Amino acid sequence: MNPRERILTVLKHGEPDRVPIDLGGTSTGIEVEAYNKLKILLGFEGETKTFVRDHVEVDEPILERFNVDTRYIRIKPPGGFKPKIEKDNSYVDFWGIRWKKPPSSHYWDMVDHPIKEPTIDALKSYQWPDPDDPARIQGLRVRAKELYEKTEYAIVMDVLGSGVFGQAWNLRGLENFLLDLVLNQEFAEALLHRVADYQISLWDHVLDEVGEYIQVASVSDDLGIQNGLMISPELYRKLIKPAQKRVWQFIKNKTKAFLFYHTCGSVRKLIPDFIGMGVDILNPVQVSAKDMDPKELKSEFGKDLTFWGGGCDTQRVLIFGTPDDVEEEVKKRILAMAPGGGFVFNQVHNIQPQVPPENILRMFETVIEFGAYPIRT
Repeated sequence: MNPRERILTVLKHGEPDRVPIDLGGTSTGIEVEAYNKLKILLGFEGETKTFVRDHVEVDEPILERFNVDTRYIRIKPPGGFKPKIEKDNSYVDFWGIRWKKPPSSHYWDMVDHPIKEPTIDALKSYQWPDPDDPARIQGLRVRAKELYEKTEYAIVMDVLGSGVFGQAWNLRGLENFLLDLVLNQEFAEALLHRVADYQISLWDHVLDEVGEYIQVASVSDDLGIQNGLMISPELYRKLIKPAQKRVWQFIKNKTKAFLFYHTCGSVRKLIPDFIGMGVDILNPVQVSAKDMDPKELKSEFGKDLTFWGGGCDTQRVLIFGTPDDVEEEVKKRILAMAPGGGFVFNQVHNIQPQVPPENILRMFETVIEFGAYPIRT
């Protein structure tokens, strides 16, 4: 069975020859520091390429080394946009959001947001990026067609950036937008749907180029934290869900690809909502968060969802455990989530900078060794 057939089989809730493996997406990848250590361990030389704030473009020989079944295609930056790194190690992206990476940090944080006031006038005066910019889709069709016709990998379309909720609070700041959702709902709703308009226009152009070639379309919108949701289910359903639904159903109506949804944290209470809006795949399956036990998720939602992730806890085991701890974790997750299909192996979210390379190696070796169907109990 080839990689594309393997992925499609589990997405249709069948059992292929082995559990499919993913690595390299915006939320299923590896950070640059961990990747460079892994390359040393594997004896692999060459320049490390990144996309979007230190996420790694994993080299083909390493994807092959770990039997990765997916390949990603990504949207391009706007024409003429080149981020300028300032002396304080900050830059402004094409949304007008300033990002900064302090010397003591591994991560880029948002430190300034362009929409300062929660008014309709501020929303009207904001200079939106152009969703019709042809530079955003340059080369996508050629790349997608080449992967489809000349390889056997499953192709994932990764339209970089946040979803309607995430982009709304990126533009306003998280605390400000959470207040907007309660105190200024007319503005919050207008902003959410304006973001949805932009995303629908962008996806329209993207899917015109690649819709016939891809197997998975990836969207992202974090709603959960460690112990619950960022907002109440009622507030989600009133304001955020309608805007998400517009975008997601547009994608589902324009392509046969399966809809991949990334949302961190404890989101179990909203999973029926996601399924009802056409989500086929849930990522990252944060198994250490409240109410996200993989056995329970599989039992309750396994007929409707594919779980793409959850293969190894990155908060504790992958970063602080021994290689033997990692092996036991991976075997446990395969046993819980792989039977009956509906499971693509990936660690929980991106592999963080401090993760020992020996743990990464053992993680993939274990899923290769123990991921064959029928799953050994």
